[in-house]
Amino acid sequence: MEDNAGGADQARPQEASAPSRHERRRRQTRDRIARTALALFTERGYDAVTIAEIAQAADVAKQTVVNHFPAKEDLLLAWHRPVEADLIDMIDQLPLSTPLPEFLKQELPRMFAALPALPEAPDGEDPRAAADDRLAGVFAIVQNSPALQDALRLRGARYQEDLAAILSDRVPAHLGPVAARAIAAYILTTVGAMIEEAARLRGAGASPERIAATLTDTVGRALDILHTGLGDAARPDSPSGNP
Repeated sequence: MEDNAGGADQARPQEASAPSRHERRRRQTRDRIARTALALFTERGYDAVTIAEIAQAADVAKQTVVNHFPAKEDLLLAWHRPVEADLIDMIDQLPLSTPLPEFLKQELPRMFAALPALPEAPDGEDPRAAADDRLAGVFAIVQNSPALQDALRLRGARYQEDLAAILSDRVPAHLGPVAARAIAAYILTTVGAMIEEAARLRGAGASPERIAATLTDTVGRALDILHTGLGDAARPDSPSGNP
């Protein structure tokens, strides 16, 4: 009896960690909606597809689509979570004792070295499976849709506001709202430039290690401005200043 009881106790953690039937069904529904939307966007273009059409093709109610994906662009971002969102989450959880520029110099190159090959996919799908084709398809959908580009720009503005609020909390004695927004914009602009450079390097056949090394140098020089400021870079006694 004791052995059986012990075996039952050992099984409980696994049972507790397993998703419930409701959660499994919810994930399956979400994945079906996301896959259906991606197929319709690829076939007909983002602007030509409505939420109602996605719901009909996925065999769910329109409200079900909205419950899982409140904004239309969320249907596409389910396949490729913006790096900015991950970065903001990381900064938000960063201990206050950790200098932000040093953290960014170390972490950003590692994030972007593998980025072009690792788009996010629903339902735990292996991100390396047909990753290049999927990522190219997502980018093509974005490039062909002015409405989607506008939506993503608005989302980028919200990322900037979120990051500015986090920065103000990290160093409230030194940053006012204008400075916090300016620094947030600088960081996110640097991130965008690194994404483009990582994609360019990978398209040229560079390895993840080579991409990381190149981006480490690039981001280091860009983020040094957060330490020294533009004024120091132009000082006569600085390495880049005029004699």
